[in-house]
Amino acid sequence: MYDGQVRTPGEAAVAAPARPVNLAPLKDGLATEKRALAEDLRRIFLVLGISVRRYAARRFLNPSSVTRYLNGERVPPWEFVAGVIADVQEAQAPLTPEAEAALRDLHRAALKSNQHSSEVQALQDKLAEADEETRRITTRQRALEEALLDREGRLAKVRGRCRNLETQLEEQRLAHRGEVELWQGEYARLQEESGDLQEQVIYLQEALAVTRAELIAAEDRCHRLETRLETLQELGGDGQEDDGPPSIMVMLEEADRRSSVPELVRAVGDLELRTRKAMASELVRSASQSRTIEEVAGLLSALRQAGFDAHAQTALPAMVMVRSVDDTSALARELFREGLEEYVLILVQASVKFHQPEDVADFALALHRAGLPQHAEGLLGAAAVVRPVPDLVSVTLTLRSGELDDSVVAAMAAAAAQRSVSDLVTLSITLRDVGLARYADALQLAAAAGRSASDVAEFIRSLTRHGLEQDAETVFAQTQNRSVGHLIPLVQTLRDNRAWLVVSRAAECRPVDDVAVLISELHMTGRHQFAANLLVLIVRMRPVGQIAKLLENLGGMAPGPEAIMRTAARVLTPAEAAALLTWLEHHGLSQPAEVIFRCTVHDELVGQAGLFLAALAGSGSRYASQEVLCRYAGDMEVATLASLMLALESASLIGHLDAVIHDRYVDCPVLNVVLLAKRLDSAGGVGLRVERVLRRVVDHMVRARSLADQAALVGALQSAGLGTIAERLTTEALKAYGRRFKEQLTREQTKHEQKVMSRAFWLPDPTRPRRRSRPT
Repeated sequence: MYDGQVRTPGEAAVAAPARPVNLAPLKDGLATEKRALAEDLRRIFLVLGISVRRYAARRFLNPSSVTRYLNGERVPPWEFVAGVIADVQEAQAPLTPEAEAALRDLHRAALKSNQHSSEVQALQDKLAEADEETRRITTRQRALEEALLDREGRLAKVRGRCRNLETQLEEQRLAHRGEVELWQGEYARLQEESGDLQEQVIYLQEALAVTRAELIAAEDRCHRLETRLETLQELGGDGQEDDGPPSIMVMLEEADRRSSVPELVRAVGDLELRTRKAMASELVRSASQSRTIEEVAGLLSALRQAGFDAHAQTALPAMVMVRSVDDTSALARELFREGLEEYVLILVQASVKFHQPEDVADFALALHRAGLPQHAEGLLGAAAVVRPVPDLVSVTLTLRSGELDDSVVAAMAAAAAQRSVSDLVTLSITLRDVGLARYADALQLAAAAGRSASDVAEFIRSLTRHGLEQDAETVFAQTQNRSVGHLIPLVQTLRDNRAWLVVSRAAECRPVDDVAVLISELHMTGRHQFAANLLVLIVRMRPVGQIAKLLENLGGMAPGPEAIMRTAARVLTPAEAAALLTWLEHHGLSQPAEVIFRCTVHDELVGQAGLFLAALAGSGSRYASQEVLCRYAGDMEVATLASLMLALESASLIGHLDAVIHDRYVDCPVLNVVLLAKRLDSAGGVGLRVERVLRRVVDHMVRARSLADQAALVGALQSAGLGTIAERLTTEALKAYGRRFKEQLTREQTKHEQKVMSRAFWLPDPTRPRRRSRPT
């Protein structure tokens, strides 16, 4: 039972006001339930500190009825009790929820003492609950219908653009088909010609090699003949000529057997001076293929010092082809010691080009053991980039889990950086099929960490298409650890829900500076929904200091925090926008919260704004208070204010609607009320809602404005073509004021008419021209 004290949550009891209010004592013989209800109701009423007559005038009730309710003679309807409780709450002395529940129990008990009243009240309660549920469902239905119409319109526009693009593409395809067919024929002809030329090149190369050998032999024979001729001339005797030209191979072998390294260098120089470069190159090549590694290294070094570098470089690839892997690695070591690292690189390049996969692996291992680990790693990296996928797999199988394991992993990174996406997928599948999963993982992680966003997205899609979903997820997770500059094009490229996963993970893990850049770039590239959702996540998850820093960073970027907040209010659902505003308000960030509030309440979609206001009221936001709404309504244009009123009615915030109407239109000129009614009447898409708002406006006009204003408003509404509203106002005013309003309305309607008995009626009309009198 209510104890006669009004409590606020967490506070002590508040005593009744000091101003005395006289209430008649309760009569004897009342039922226990009625007496208990009357006593508690009287105690609550005393908190108001006003008389029964004054309260009845305030609530447009009969004073006698109020007196009977408070004396227990009649059980009041629950609406009366709820009204008293609401008035007490406005007096800054609200009841606790427990006290209100106890009072409701007393009211039901009092009704049960009268069976008929109890049944009526029960049905009224059920009817009220059913009506509230119906209104809530209707509001949501209208909001969804409006949203559906909006999305259908946008969908139709997008589909229209798609059809236009398809038409343009088809026109371009048809326009270029003839050119494509022409160029395809030209391409086939060029391919055929290229094949023929390639065969000719091979034939000519072979012929050139034979001719070079013949030229070397001819040059040698000429040289020998010149020498003999000079000798004979000096001695004066006759020599015997050779019967035929010596073999070039015999000459080269003879020079290789008899000449030391300095002699070979001098011979090369002599041939160079005599413009016999081809013979000099053949001589170096022959010596390099037959002599010991130390002699070859010395020869190449001497040639380098003598300025015959071209002949040395020409001999190195041939050595790789004919000498063993051990000899090649030993030569590389000797050349490195001599400071001829350029020659070592030529050996590595030749190995990549000419060696079999097993020889490449052996050569890399030999280089590593010879103290050249960087060259071994370079060899494997180059092979990983240019050799076919089966060769790379063979090399990896040969070297797996050995001394060059780290170099093989580095080679996978090189392949990931340079090879095409299709090659990477094929290599991943092949490596896993042969049991080299570790290297497949290294390949995929390197691709995720180094390739462009478009390549990574294509890599993920290709892995998924080939059934490697787990690998695709690994690549997707790894690539998100890169810089924010990579995440922005990644979100643009991904076509499934992975784009949102990138955004949500950034909200969880990224620093505020990165998040600000991501939000700004997403907004600038048209991904407004992602930008808004990312902002919501940040506000929900991060502390207030980081949120303030985020907004500060956005202030230094385009398009600025205010534009981003407006976009968020437009693309988010009403519940999400209300939650965002509530979080900002909770953190004390009033400026962005106000931007969201203004943008949403100015929305032309009344249902969306209604759901937003209802969600704000449910969260206890101060922006849903009557004071704040009245302040905003005071600065609104008529069109925006009409939408706000419809939204308040849609959200079932009738008290707020009444407060806005009272604050804006009780003391304003009559013309402003007419403009509002005209605007509401033009909103034909929400008929019942408009009717209810107009009814509230008319009620306020009848209760709060003078009879002269009401009569003038009737005439103004009729002049504006709003006869139905004028009739409703007339009916309500006649009910409230009867004959007095009727007389005032008559005076208003006839105030510009001239009376027959008035002096003005008989005076001449000053606007009418006078007749001239005839001259006498």
